[in-house]
Amino acid sequence: MANSVMIFGLGDLGGWVLEFLARCEGISKIVTCDNREEWGVKKTHTAAIGAILQGKYKTFEFHKCDARNIDATAELIRTVNPTVIYNNMTLASWWVGRGLSADKTKKWDRMMALSYPLHSALTIKLMQAVKESGTNAPVLNNSYPDVTNPVLCRNGLCPLVGSGNFDLLVAEIKWKIHLAWHVSIPEITIFMVGEHALVMLGPREGVPYFFKVLVRDKDVTSEFDVVSLIADRLTASGPGETTWISHPRVAASAVSHLMSILNDTNEFTHAPGPSGLPGGYPIRLGAKSAEVVLPEGLSLEEAIKINVESMRYEGIEEIKDDGTVVATDEARAIAKEMLEIDYPKTVTFEIGRAHV
Repeated sequence: MANSVMIFGLGDLGGWVLEFLARCEGISKIVTCDNREEWGVKKTHTAAIGAILQGKYKTFEFHKCDARNIDATAELIRTVNPTVIYNNMTLASWWVGRGLSADKTKKWDRMMALSYPLHSALTIKLMQAVKESGTNAPVLNNSYPDVTNPVLCRNGLCPLVGSGNFDLLVAEIKWKIHLAWHVSIPEITIFMVGEHALVMLGPREGVPYFFKVLVRDKDVTSEFDVVSLIADRLTASGPGETTWISHPRVAASAVSHLMSILNDTNEFTHAPGPSGLPGGYPIRLGAKSAEVVLPEGLSLEEAIKINVESMRYEGIEEIKDDGTVVATDEARAIAKEMLEIDYPKTVTFEIGRAHV
């Protein structure tokens, strides 16, 4: 059966995903969807032409789509009948607020999770459309999956998995070990548990995590300064940084996961939000499953606890069983100070709308 990917959202990140997928083997058709028709048509043609220049030939289609119209989106999904769906739609990109001073940026990061409704608003409507369409296509959600995926899953609208975020740390750490020890990347195996706050704030701010590294199947974790390995970023944010240095890596994570799903490889990788779990985990990813794979001595309950505690560092006290998100008092105070917003203590999503 032909492999097809349906992309919702052709912003900066979605555009990189489109370009990378256009050059991948084993995909016969890419269908792009965005509310901006002129932009979407140009972006899709650009990817198709670039693929041709590199000898990659596949079918491309663009559809103007407003995800807020659930019925129309469901009908479009039924018509396209994709193998897998990729979403990166949001009402506020992650980098909003990252151009502030260092002190203000740190404060911003400690309330960053309060922006989750802006990432969830369009995603929950898309997931309603997916459910209404009757498709069996798995969904990879790239819109704050550490938090959005568990909120969605607790409302019966579950993406298969997320991508990006702490997965980027894992890849960078492998590269650092390769440079330091002159070992090949396939000889390095990492088991890591971490939430979005670990990427933005890091272990020196006290953000909890789990980390274990094997080289040629030997545990060598104790031979590294793990905090430095995680925190001293080769690609750290700096003044004036734009998304050109970050989004290619996020897109590479997404494309890697999409190919694992398309080819049902049961790939060992790392991802946020697998099957609705909060934060990120080592997993085996295939066409229909994102199974958490933990090393001996670490239980799933312990891994979940690490990620729940980590969320508090960026503003979420807990996610209740019904998907209600409880904000920390610290994050609400920062929102009041920086944005003059009286952020509610709890926010619940119900049937595609935010209910406070």
